[in-house]
Amino acid sequence: MEKSEFRVLIKHYFLHKKKTITETKEKLDKYYGDSAPSISMVKKWFTEFRCGRTSTSDAERSGRPKEVITPEIVDKIHEMILGDRMNESA
Repeated sequence: MEKSEFRVLIKHYFLHKKKTITETKEKLDKYYGDSAPSISMVKKWFTEFRCGRTSTSDAERSGRPKEVITPEIVDKIHEMILGDRMNESA
């Protein structure tokens, strides 16, 4: 099961079933065994929901993007490849 799907279950136990962190962890362990999220992850999401968070999606993160494609980068790579070809033939 995906992390996001576990978050939906945690949110369900928190909002609709009014379960505690421990009860939620026990339910997840019962049905999903070793693939269930850790107690610290259940606590983290309970805290997030108590603070008013409604989304179970990953939050945007700062830092280096995984992938960036811009016309400038494409042009620069083409220049590098063509430059290498010119140097090899010389």
